[in-house]
Amino acid sequence: MQGNLSSFDWGRPEWRQITPLILLLVSSILLLSARLSRGRLHIPGYLRYLWAFLLVFAVADFVSFTPAVWLLAFISFRALREYFSLVDLRLEDRLGVMGAYVAIPFMIFLVQIDWYGFFIVSIPVYAFIVIPYLVTVFDEDGRGSLLSIGMIDFGLFFFVYCLGHLAYLAYYSTWLALLLLLSVTLCKLVSTCCTSRGRLVGFLLGLPAVVGLSLLLQPWTDVPLVPAVFVGVLIPVLVQMGERTITAIERDLGIDAGNLEPGRGRVLDALATYLFAAPIVFHYLRWIMKFGESVTGHGA
Repeated sequence: MQGNLSSFDWGRPEWRQITPLILLLVSSILLLSARLSRGRLHIPGYLRYLWAFLLVFAVADFVSFTPAVWLLAFISFRALREYFSLVDLRLEDRLGVMGAYVAIPFMIFLVQIDWYGFFIVSIPVYAFIVIPYLVTVFDEDGRGSLLSIGMIDFGLFFFVYCLGHLAYLAYYSTWLALLLLLSVTLCKLVSTCCTSRGRLVGFLLGLPAVVGLSLLLQPWTDVPLVPAVFVGVLIPVLVQMGERTITAIERDLGIDAGNLEPGRGRVLDALATYLFAAPIVFHYLRWIMKFGESVTGHGA
């Protein structure tokens, strides 16, 4: 028995390689069971998107990063489309909306070719300049233009640019992206279990759980010890910020978070926990691990 235990090495490459497939298989069985149960087993939206992201990362590892990153582009498109269907945009804003949709393949292509310098300014500089102009093209009297520009730019920033950082993190390391994905899911699971006790209790219980997960995955993520602990502390804070922000937006749009319907906030609610975490964790890990200098990504 001792020999069997000693032969198991958590950090062995083969375990690192097949674990995403195992996670994808488990989540697939869970979703299939929920479908076959005909409503008796309810699966929250964030677990459905956990499956979607696991599929993306499995494709990146076992097929190619190119189809994987375009799957992420589709997720971003779905989120942006749902958001635009909920906000009060005018017919005159159609060019601005089209420009926001075009920004998705534009940004994803920059991730695919690893053009970080252009990626980082693509939406905050160029798209944010182009969108206001497009909104004014068919706007003759200018009434409501400022509100429309703000709504379009808000959706573009959160549901395209912020999620694009998750794609870029996966470019450099599937396991760094999985660290973010699994940590966010763990935060959400703990928060859901502690709903009756309040948001603060869920945060306090989720914090040590995420720190422990970050340390557990350290042999596969290669994040140094102290930064791994810091990431474990940082993610729950960012998850709380993202959830609180999107919850306020849902209330403003008249969405009932307790009774989400297709096209009425399901995608936004499921992705809320990633919107703050993805860009900040990406930039922190890029600074710590010097992405682009000593790390070779999928596309290299």
